[in-house]
Amino acid sequence: MKEEARMNKEIERKYAVKYIPKELKIIDIFDMEQAFIYKDAKTVIRVRKMQNQKSNNIEYMYTVKTKGDMESNQSSNVAKVYEIESYMQEEEYNTLVRDKISNIIRKTRIVIPIENNLNVEMDVYKDYLEGLITAEVEFPNEDIANTFEKPEWLGEEIGYKELSNWKLSNMTKEEWKTKVTKENLENNRKIILDLKKNDKI
Repeated sequence: MKEEARMNKEIERKYAVKYIPKELKIIDIFDMEQAFIYKDAKTVIRVRKMQNQKSNNIEYMYTVKTKGDMESNQSSNVAKVYEIESYMQEEEYNTLVRDKISNIIRKTRIVIPIENNLNVEMDVYKDYLEGLITAEVEFPNEDIANTFEKPEWLGEEIGYKELSNWKLSNMTKEEWKTKVTKENLENNRKIILDLKKNDKI
């Protein structure tokens, strides 16, 4: 590993995307692939490759997500887990991903700043998940997460029970499409065409 692991409490909300703002400001764009290599009742382990489109820099991440002793509110749209991350070398990534227990997810992540020093991480999925777009906002604490007012261009809140990356990684194309509306898929198609026209994905 390149450095010691770091742990934080991840607090997120997840949304559909209604449209792309005309004056879209972008901080970063990453091409990503990831897979899961372990899961039990409270913990999943993910390995990820991230390539920054601006710098072409590639990073490999080993991530443990665990609920630990965290209270779980099944009705909440706020996802809360402990996350332990560390960097690893390409050779380690290639070795671990061979033992994956899920499909490989490939996506482009577009990082967009919004008010109050928050960012939207918009994921445009590829391969068998092509046509799916999600947007996540990560918060410094639960109070800010619970009182967050989304920008107009974000759509309905998407629950983590059905469209978590773990669940998506174990679905077929036919299965995940039953979890979103036809209207949402058509809207996503227009957004993807617009992003491609502007060389964002």
